[in-house]
Amino acid sequence: MKELGERLRRYLVLGLIVIAPLGVTAFVLRWLFERIDVIIGRYLPPIAGTRWPGLGIAALVVLLLIVGWISDRTLGRRVLERWNNMLSRVPLVRRVYGASSRVVQSVLDRDENLFRYCALIEYPEPGSWALAFATARAPAEVERELGSRAVSLFLPTVPNPTSGYLLILPEERVRRLEMSVEDGFRMILSVGAAVPAEGEVDGDGVQLAEEPGSAPPGSAGPAELDELDELDETAASDAPEAKGESE
Repeated sequence: MKELGERLRRYLVLGLIVIAPLGVTAFVLRWLFERIDVIIGRYLPPIAGTRWPGLGIAALVVLLLIVGWISDRTLGRRVLERWNNMLSRVPLVRRVYGASSRVVQSVLDRDENLFRYCALIEYPEPGSWALAFATARAPAEVERELGSRAVSLFLPTVPNPTSGYLLILPEERVRRLEMSVEDGFRMILSVGAAVPAEGEVDGDGVQLAEEPGSAPPGSAGPAELDELDELDETAASDAPEAKGESE
């Protein structure tokens, strides 16, 4: 009887492991479907007296494809430059539009990764370590204030990485890890339960620098910051910029 109970419990746990992710995925997809569908769907006239679910998403996809196709043409690029130039002259709008444009380009651009590598930082107190993601080298003004080279990092909350903190730390306080960004996010989503496969990092799952201030393999030294500079320069040169036109 005891053995039967253990089997039933095991089957129940396995069933939850299989069904729970499917249920969460279905819930999230349904939530996204309902929110996105009404963006344009509310303005579409009923067909045969009925509003068809999904018609708003289809119309939105068609609209995005048309706008993207026009923007890729020579005339569309000129119109886009004029549009960006016009918005850049409006005091309040240029800040919001410029910031949101850079964020969207960073997230959706296939040739650019928003997060460069995983790193360990001492947070929230010395001796306690947190997993963070390097995004770029810190601005020159910040480095002048700190008196040393620095790194901008995103410290996500657990287990919801959609929110977090922007930290700027001197390079000697940032210890680079060999694990991929994907593995790092997997650890955060699983609250540390999912670790990278053995062999990708050392037995403890991390690689720490031997001494603070030094830059052995695995820490964020000058080479890593130079790499961030190159990536930032490439992204800046590839991203469309609002250019004023001489009148």
